Amino acid sequence: MTDEKKDAESLTREQYRKLKQQQDADFKQRDKKRVEVERAYARTHQQPGEQPVSESPTDFKTPRWHRINRRLNWTIGILVGLIVVVYLILFFVN
Repeated sequence: MTDEKKDAESLTREQYRKLKQQQDADFKQRDKKRVEVERAYARTHQQPGEQPVSESPTDFKTPRWHRINRRLNWTIGILVGLIVVVYLILFFVN
């Protein structure tokens, strides 16, 4: 057996749980630092004419997004209407 398996087998449930919690906390801390570094890099290495990297969740609502959203809403409405028409036809034909 490897040393890791021996160590894992000799741990109690509480020790194993604490070890996993520590590993999760370490991972979250490293991930948070990585995201900060990536955002800083993106800010400093922007191409001319590119929009800045934003942290606001509503910045994706561009005019193109609004146009696609409106088309999607119309499509959903038309499909619901067609489904109702098909059910009415099937109900009255039966």
